[in-house]
Amino acid sequence: MDSRCKIKVREATAEDAAGIYALARELAETVGDSTPEEEAVRARLEELLDEPRARVLVAENEDGLVGGASFWIKPDLAHGDTIVEVPMLVVAEDHRRSGVGRLLMEEVRNVASDNGASQIELVATRANVTAREFYRSLGFVEADVVSLEFVGSQEDPPEE
Repeated sequence: MDSRCKIKVREATAEDAAGIYALARELAETVGDSTPEEEAVRARLEELLDEPRARVLVAENEDGLVGGASFWIKPDLAHGDTIVEVPMLVVAEDHRRSGVGRLLMEEVRNVASDNGASQIELVATRANVTAREFYRSLGFVEADVVSLEFVGSQEDPPEE
């Protein structure tokens, strides 16, 4: 029987750090980001596990972790409601297109519903066509929003 048929989604634990690091490394390679440091991923996981408004999910089968997602349950002052923001969703390359991402997003939607969220925001680069197509297949629409990021030192901001 195909091991992908036995996928379980659960809340992550500190013991999942090595598997989450492997997934984060694979995601970085896929989108062309720099490779994260394992200790940094481990430390961030521990912080998120202690943060009441953050969640980290993992998808696993008998071989180990095959996917993961992190998200925030955020109060939205501008609209007086709650938003769930998903900055990371990753599925191991050999398990893509097998329903793992769909299972993870189903659980994100459940948590969003349980918390009265009116919106789920996803993060994907323009170049990550595969992720954008996947999200659209789940009923998400791309918003006409410009994302601005400050990258660099807060103490020495770039000159205009």
